[in-house]
Amino acid sequence: MSDERALRVWTLIGEAAADRHGTVAVQDACVACVRALRVSGAGLSAVSGVPGLRLEPVHVVGELSRGLAEAELTSGDGPCVDAVSERRPVLVADLLTVEAQARWPLFTTLGQAARVRAVFAFPLLAGTVVAGILVLCQDRPRMLDEAEQARAGLFASAALALLLSMVTMDGDGEVLAVAALALGPQIHQASGIVAIQADCTVEQALLRLRAYALAADEPLTEVARRVVAHRLRFSPAGG
Repeated sequence: MSDERALRVWTLIGEAAADRHGTVAVQDACVACVRALRVSGAGLSAVSGVPGLRLEPVHVVGELSRGLAEAELTSGDGPCVDAVSERRPVLVADLLTVEAQARWPLFTTLGQAARVRAVFAFPLLAGTVVAGILVLCQDRPRMLDEAEQARAGLFASAALALLLSMVTMDGDGEVLAVAALALGPQIHQASGIVAIQADCTVEQALLRLRAYALAADEPLTEVARRVVAHRLRFSPAGG
């Protein structure tokens, strides 16, 4: 029976690829998952851990998921971060609960501003290593039942296989990541620039970028764009 369910998941992913007239790729797992589980959006991030934990957004489906990715990148916490560190799904039925707000104060504030109410983060486990995160979101309070959680787990397994086989292609090749997204690389580029400007480590630079974004009430990606475009400069601490 489990093999039949997995086959059905891959069939849905194949249908999503056929709809866009492309070969099966990571974004199709996100699209198929949204359709199958009837959630508002889905996103997939790769995980890098040296130095420190970093989420590298690869694809999102829906504006709500983009807001969710922005909230986690800006706050540096949230269900995806915990799903990586705990190596298990982190399911949040409502970000407005006292428990959720106490656990992720910055993330829940930013998530609510982006109209996200429920978040379901599934780690993509390659043995004991978390290679990525499949995250689903809803614009209203909701919990996935056991059957839905099992199905989401199958989509996560499929997404892992696609993520591990993902190859960046040049020229006329197919680009797997969404060009308009590019959240992670731009933020890391800006962190490198700020590290040079402020004479600090890259990790300290990322913290300064996050602090600036929160204080200015701006998305972290917009702050990063201004740094990369040389329209925003950071001075050394105390300078």
